[in-house]
Amino acid sequence: MTSSRFEKENMPEPKQTKKILNRKEEHLKIPLEYDVQHSVNYFKDIKLIHHAIPEIDLEEIDLTVNFFKKKISAPICISAITGGHPLSKEINEILAKAAEEENIIMSVGSQRIGLEDLSTVDSFKIVREYAPSVPVIGNLGLGQISSTYFREENLSDCIDMIKADVMAIHLNALHELVQDEGNISYKNFKQNFKKIRKSTDIPLLAKEVGTGLNQEVALMLDELGFDGFDVGGTGGTSFAAIESKRNNFDNDKYSRNPADVFREWGIPTPVSIVNVRSVSQKLIIATGGLKTGIDIAKSIVLGADIGGFAYKFLKSAWQDRKNNTISNTIREIRTLKNELSSSLWLMNLRNLSELKNKREKCVIFGDLYLWLNQ
Repeated sequence: MTSSRFEKENMPEPKQTKKILNRKEEHLKIPLEYDVQHSVNYFKDIKLIHHAIPEIDLEEIDLTVNFFKKKISAPICISAITGGHPLSKEINEILAKAAEEENIIMSVGSQRIGLEDLSTVDSFKIVREYAPSVPVIGNLGLGQISSTYFREENLSDCIDMIKADVMAIHLNALHELVQDEGNISYKNFKQNFKKIRKSTDIPLLAKEVGTGLNQEVALMLDELGFDGFDVGGTGGTSFAAIESKRNNFDNDKYSRNPADVFREWGIPTPVSIVNVRSVSQKLIIATGGLKTGIDIAKSIVLGADIGGFAYKFLKSAWQDRKNNTISNTIREIRTLKNELSSSLWLMNLRNLSELKNKREKCVIFGDLYLWLNQ
């Protein structure tokens, strides 16, 4: 990889790089120290239908699934958490080791800082070092793709940085809106994306980060040439809530902090899955509020292919970091697998294909029913 191919006028000043580093650290610590989860999780409104006499053995159940060109042991993704800070390097090492041992998908956080400050690249490269064979998803933001200074080589640098199998373009408009000096201009996104779509061989994912996808945007992204979606709906961590705790917005001109007002903004994860599946047959990762293997099963029933978790693995990796181990993260992955297998067994299903997009296998109640039928 070259030193960043961003034009010189777009390179950050040292003071700006320090701000990004501080933000990376705060984004790791705040979810662990404060309640920044959305107040409502709509997975509770989904009930899977029990089969009283399973006609298969639990050991017969097959959780394996193909993720583009690689076969993984279960439809589980360690979603984008971090990168670009010394703490990030430690967390990413733990997560990569666990992903490799359990053969699941591993993602990295935004690689923007790796393009702008070469001293941070190791915090990303360490993922492929310890996860040589599993699928690794790279990550660059909507703001960077939309930049006037963006070049196709910037995405190539991100891919090379971690030898990515797949690249995610994260959509974080609300986060940028409530963040100090956030990027709120995306007019160049479509024209820039069309260029990288032509020059990029690996799959590209459209990844929301906590506010979900409606049908209109999903259809536009599908037609634009994305190979899959990470729906990232409400129900899990609220980045607006994180920015509220950071409290660095210029509030002198406002009577309220926008991060407080927009804390619950967005489309729930189950609704986002249905929205995307209604307009596209491409791969869907369900993230945003999944807590157990049962939630993976619920996501697949609605049409998803993979279940993604960030907060859960941040907690396990943080604990492992203190104890110099990966045992808590490994245990969490195995727990999710057991819960998913148990869900299939209790529904008398042998594999994931018998579950996927089978709405007759569940009942939907409450506010989620209203979301889907209004």
